Amino acid sequence: MDDPSVTPITAPKLDDAGHLTYLGNDGQFYQVLDRLEIDQDASERVSEALQATGPLLEQIEALCHAWISRVAEGAMDRDEAVAMLLSTLESVLHADDEKSGGHGPLR
Repeated sequence: MDDPSVTPITAPKLDDAGHLTYLGNDGQFYQVLDRLEIDQDASERVSEALQATGPLLEQIEALCHAWISRVAEGAMDRDEAVAMLLSTLESVLHADDEKSGGHGPLR
């Protein structure tokens, strides 16, 4: 992927053109699944599913911040802790996907 990573600061929502979008921390709007053609109904289903996970995502985010704070206290700096967390999550999710025989989004 050539595009730099952008942190979303809003929940995904449908824009006037029916695209699922979010506002990034750089002030720009981005399309979710911009390389995937989906119809209006599918866009709405994805948007509703993502919005329904908002409270869970907030809990995950809080746990991640707590983990990073604990690890970064003395063992490593914050950027190293974030990199380790993301790498660990990707590895665990990939391993879970392999165990279930799926071809999940991390491939």
